[in-house]
Amino acid sequence: MVAALGALACMTFTFFMGKNPFSATMTPKGQCENCCPIDIREDIAFFSYSRKNPIRPHRIFIGNDESLRRTHMHRNMTTVIYVHGFTEQGNSKGATTIKKAYLYRGGVNIIIVDWSPLCAFPWYSHAVINTRAAGQYVARFIEYLVSRGFMLSKIHLIGFSLGAEIAGFTGKNLRIGKLPRITGLDPAFPLYMWTGKKGHLAPSDAEFVDVIHTDAGVFGFPVPLGHADFFPNGGFPVQPGCSIRELTETNLITRLMACSHDRAWEYFAESVVNPVGFPSLRCDSYESFTDGTCFKEYAYGKDHYTQYMGLGVNKKIKGHFYLATRPKAPFAYNKIYKP
Repeated sequence: MVAALGALACMTFTFFMGKNPFSATMTPKGQCENCCPIDIREDIAFFSYSRKNPIRPHRIFIGNDESLRRTHMHRNMTTVIYVHGFTEQGNSKGATTIKKAYLYRGGVNIIIVDWSPLCAFPWYSHAVINTRAAGQYVARFIEYLVSRGFMLSKIHLIGFSLGAEIAGFTGKNLRIGKLPRITGLDPAFPLYMWTGKKGHLAPSDAEFVDVIHTDAGVFGFPVPLGHADFFPNGGFPVQPGCSIRELTETNLITRLMACSHDRAWEYFAESVVNPVGFPSLRCDSYESFTDGTCFKEYAYGKDHYTQYMGLGVNKKIKGHFYLATRPKAPFAYNKIYKP
């Protein structure tokens, strides 16, 4: 009976907000005295999707070549790896939206990292600690892919919230060289604010680190973390379309809490389909952007201060960039691009 209760306490349960699945546990997983033990191979899953299997993924296990062969991945394509945030799962709305955008665009391998047992509700502080172990394991996964013929130079690691911090720890722990690009989607701020470059996502974690800030000072970091940092609508809440007046009554409380934070993956997913949708200006501040003085600050020609947020970013230009978005999808003001 005691053993059964112990097993129940360590189970990960799925609950839904509308049709969006989230994870919860009675007891957190981790290294604490009363925590459930981590089984890294089972608690972190790598799911491969393609146009041939857009719904039912193939799971890849490190060291299991047969699991890799069963996928529809191509070694000469860019491999996009996406890591979700706190309480989410590999089939939650953020991961699903990113996956669908890339499958629509085509020409890439898409892998979703599901680490939901390690970031279940309500254990945020334990999830923060677990991002380090998760980052180490994702690094081992990338090393495995490279050892089987995938090119490190064609891997793009994307993370949302806590997933962005995992992306940073992945880059820190990679032993075979630097990732060419990490994209941080509103990297998690609570409990990371005083940890320094070794404790959160930083420019040194990849050859190029771009960051989209949408909930600065609340769930997301309020300061630049990458080579190119984008601050749509100033980067802080409330993002357009996220006010009480603009939100529907359905799941109003949860939408109020996460709306601005979620805008990061919503903007990025749209940029996958429309890479030129989010032109921005390099500025010293949001005030400079709104009062039109960016041109005076960076009067070196258009290429020196313009930049596209999201997939179409120019990896050679660095700085802080500001832009405006629409309050609902499509969020971009630029016309839709067809890949």
